[in-house]
Amino acid sequence: MRQYVIFNVGDYSFGVDILEIVEIIKPNKIVKVPSMPQHVEGIIDVRGTSVPVYNLAKRLEIDSKVESQKIIIVELSKFQLGFLVDDVSEILKIEDDKIEKASESIRGIKRKFIDSIARVGDDMIIILDLKNVLTMEEEENIQEFIKNS
Repeated sequence: MRQYVIFNVGDYSFGVDILEIVEIIKPNKIVKVPSMPQHVEGIIDVRGTSVPVYNLAKRLEIDSKVESQKIIIVELSKFQLGFLVDDVSEILKIEDDKIEKASESIRGIKRKFIDSIARVGDDMIIILDLKNVLTMEEEENIQEFIKNS
């Protein structure tokens, strides 16, 4: 049994292993950075550290028009990264036998980001693999940006 942070983006419910999350914050001032991809909102200051913020709705190509949002801060390899989500709803303990690898037939959401599907009661929660949200080139660009900021 593992714990997952459950959050919403558009009409979808997602989960991320709680051990991958550093913290969850309300968005403070997001500074726009020129020449960044459309799904990168900008950077925020988290206790003196520049943290790039990805808009998960744009990255996953999901419609979302929520005004109030949260940022989930995760640690990826050598730096922290924020993911802008609509809302964080709960922390759930999910038994391993309720989680199955995502079927190859899943469409509509960028498939490479999906690790598995959890069945909780009548609901299905998409478990994301946040390590796959960045391409190698994006990861290198972020590392270079952070080093120079």
